[in-house]
Amino acid sequence: MRNHTTESSPHPAVAFIVTHYPPATGFGGVCESGYGLSSAMAKIGLPIDVVTSDAGKDVRIPFQSFRKYEQDNLKIHPFRYVYNERSCFSFSSKKWIQSIIKKNDIVYVNGIYTHPATIGARCARQAKKPHIVATRNGLDPWMMRIKYIKKMLGFFTYVKTDLLGTDCIHVTAEREMEACIGMGIKGPFTIIPNGIDVSRFAVLPDTNRSEIFWPILKGRKVVLFMSRLSKQKGLDMLIPLWRHIIKKYPDALLVIAGPDYLGYGETVRQMANNSEYSDSILFTGNVEGERKLSLLSRAEIFILPSYSENFGNVVAEAMACSVPVITTRETPWQELDQVGCGCCVPAEENFIRDALDGMLSLNDHERKQMGVRGKKIISEKYTWDIAARKLITVCHAVLNGSDIPLYPTPWGKE
Repeated sequence: MRNHTTESSPHPAVAFIVTHYPPATGFGGVCESGYGLSSAMAKIGLPIDVVTSDAGKDVRIPFQSFRKYEQDNLKIHPFRYVYNERSCFSFSSKKWIQSIIKKNDIVYVNGIYTHPATIGARCARQAKKPHIVATRNGLDPWMMRIKYIKKMLGFFTYVKTDLLGTDCIHVTAEREMEACIGMGIKGPFTIIPNGIDVSRFAVLPDTNRSEIFWPILKGRKVVLFMSRLSKQKGLDMLIPLWRHIIKKYPDALLVIAGPDYLGYGETVRQMANNSEYSDSILFTGNVEGERKLSLLSRAEIFILPSYSENFGNVVAEAMACSVPVITTRETPWQELDQVGCGCCVPAEENFIRDALDGMLSLNDHERKQMGVRGKKIISEKYTWDIAARKLITVCHAVLNGSDIPLYPTPWGKE
């Protein structure tokens, strides 16, 4: 690792290299985290330059559409990708990235494996510019199984070099750090969980609003899954175990909301359609805006039975809406049990089934009290402002050549 020593500045200028950025949707937490951190840091007062592709989900985003997401301190510099809307190969990205890196004090590379992330880390090294790389769960053992050969080739060809050559590796949980160490990456690390914009969930639609969009919800106990339809999310456990739940709670309805991922959505739909309880499962497709909020407002229980999560933004969003949560120990949400706002169980069908059974057996008041406790935790610990201030602390440590704090204190909140 290289050490850099500069004079401390209250407002270092930060270049964010991100593969996808709003108005892009459907790219999961990596896109959301890049926007959340950069936007929050700009609101605090740091000058932010964002370099991103024009890739949207099955669409190319007009450059002018990014202007809506700019602020006084945040400017967006989109480039045109050539192919593959996920990895976003581009001939022009290097020129943009080099020019933006040159005029900023420090570089933040959001993610690994994509072309912009690789070029961003490489350009920062070549320019001897202090930089931080966020792995975004890219080295998790479960995630590495997907396209294993391709990912291992990528790891040894460029990702390992990028991580060994950076000044700091940002992970969101200890398990993500352990995955990096297991691949021979020794740090230094900083652990900064993601956040959410709690203001988006301050005023929710009436609980009956969702019934206008989906009349089948009327009179049902709604168990909500809201995430990408991918193998990682544990739907292959959730749908089979639902037969036990619906026998005991015939008024229950499993709502599966989210975009397809690599064609797995069709597999999940066939799994549900081939069951004898398909009329108790509703697929809504991807939901945003009012429809998303109306489902969160209507849900009695939120469930995310993932095999692997570095954070799980949707868990935090559900908690911000006062919805009790069931998830697995393969996520960093063990505190659900400690706080009494949900259940965090092993990623096995019988444990998930028992947790769901237990929570459905509670009365409305008991579930609401769990939700209230969850909302309090989010507002105290998991906002983008808190995450951004922790990252600012790390930026100062990198720029000053100080030790990188594993658990940074929020800047300005000491």
